[in-house]
Amino acid sequence: MKRTRLTWQVFLAILLVALASVLVAGLIARRALSSAFAAYLSAYGMHMGPGMGFGRMVLGAAERAFLAGVDRGIVVSAAVAAATAALAAVALARYLVRPLRQLTSGVEAVASGDLAHRVEVSGPAEIEELATAFNTMAESLERSEALRRRMVSDVAHELRNPIAALRAQAEAVAEGVMPLDEARLRSMVQDLEQLSRLVHDLQELAVAEAGALRYEMSQTDLCEIAQREVERAKVLAHEGVEVSLSCSPAPAMVHADEFRIAQAVRNLLANALRHTTRGRIAVTVESIDGWMRLTVSDTGSGIPEKDLPYIFERFYRADEARAASTGGTGLGLAIVKRIVEDHGGTVFATSVEGVGSAIGFVLPVSPQE
Repeated sequence: MKRTRLTWQVFLAILLVALASVLVAGLIARRALSSAFAAYLSAYGMHMGPGMGFGRMVLGAAERAFLAGVDRGIVVSAAVAAATAALAAVALARYLVRPLRQLTSGVEAVASGDLAHRVEVSGPAEIEELATAFNTMAESLERSEALRRRMVSDVAHELRNPIAALRAQAEAVAEGVMPLDEARLRSMVQDLEQLSRLVHDLQELAVAEAGALRYEMSQTDLCEIAQREVERAKVLAHEGVEVSLSCSPAPAMVHADEFRIAQAVRNLLANALRHTTRGRIAVTVESIDGWMRLTVSDTGSGIPEKDLPYIFERFYRADEARAASTGGTGLGLAIVKRIVEDHGGTVFATSVEGVGSAIGFVLPVSPQE
């Protein structure tokens, strides 16, 4: 079934409303004027010749001509109102339809793959809100597509390096160029560990983003988790890097999955360890206004301000050259964000390039039993 265009709907609606208003007003005025005219003539005892009558009043030719003029005025007024309403309807319809047509063109452009397309924000407030929402959606889609392409490229890059190294070493051993000694086996195991870590992180993130991570919730002390992970990080830290923990005196109880929260803390510490070659890494756990806040601060290289809003995106790395040397997959912080949000918390990050970073999360305090 073919639908009527909005232009015609607006045009006909305004035209019909204008005509109905004029006709109703004219009929009411005609009736009131006739009654008043009859009362006026009756008060003066005036009646003239044969003609139309109002009740017992008989009107003459002059009176009938007067009332006929009133009727013509009503008809003329209706015609003028119709013409004015038609012009106003056309102008209003164009005013409403133009931004809608732009939005339609924008939707078609985005659907065809032009994610950089934006529409002009104009028209009534509701249409301006719709245009703004469209531009925001297009910007989000463009950013997601860029991240998707970057992710594919990064996955290929991350897989290519260890696979190429393994292949070269395996071929060299097979051809007798290199001996299969302990050092060679250790190197091959390291490459396999890197591959295994990448595949595990990819699988973990895919499950997390699908909302399929399983959580065993219980009363958990966040300080105890942080203590265990800090002790582990001390073993992995670069020489000369101090790793410390500061906890609030009161128990830092949260209702959470102990394993997953430990994983989140471990990922934050791993990120700090990769980018801190001197100085210190400090983990702080504190209670603030009904929330438990865990912060991992470091004196590392820091993050550029323009990159800071995107560090929790998967595979997003501010410095590609630095990432290649540190061995990060760019998935750790994305996993942290998903785990924390699944627990009803939020992540945060502050940084000064060349000075250091503070990255962490907040979780709701566990209610007292």
